[in-house]
Amino acid sequence: MRKRIDFVCPSCKHKKRITINDEYNETHIDKLLDKSIFKLKCDNCKTDILLDYNFVLRTKKYSISYGDAKDVDRVCKSIDDFKEKVLIYEDNLNDIFIELAKKKIEHELNKELDLRYDGCDDDKLIFYSLTEENSYAFNRELYDYYLKKYKTPDLKDVEINYLNYFNYIK
Repeated sequence: MRKRIDFVCPSCKHKKRITINDEYNETHIDKLLDKSIFKLKCDNCKTDILLDYNFVLRTKKYSISYGDAKDVDRVCKSIDDFKEKVLIYEDNLNDIFIELAKKKIEHELNKELDLRYDGCDDDKLIFYSLTEENSYAFNRELYDYYLKKYKTPDLKDVEINYLNYFNYIK
């Protein structure tokens, strides 16, 4: 849904009424992931601005909100988490087991890496560390083993993250 909001440039304080969407679909995924959909240039001072507002992405397979929303599969509190959830769902993976894989990598290396899922190939899942700016691989067979061995509930309107993922593994 499109809505009009008042915008104030953080640089020059110029006021303007702008139109934003608070709901997107699969045609917007690329622009959401590269954040180009949130870019704005101030008419007055020409400063480039990155807007930050709550929205929902609804596709045929999943729904993810950035900010609080109801009737979605997952809720994300940061744009990095949102991007990661989209990549996970686009690759038909389970975000709970992705969190388990990230924790296993950190445990094996004995360090906190602030990992984000970044894609996969036939035999490995790729994670990117926001703290080290480095990539790490996780064995796809081990991920598949977790899927077969453990069960997860069908959850809605939940934020899954490194603090709570283990609560949903049975």
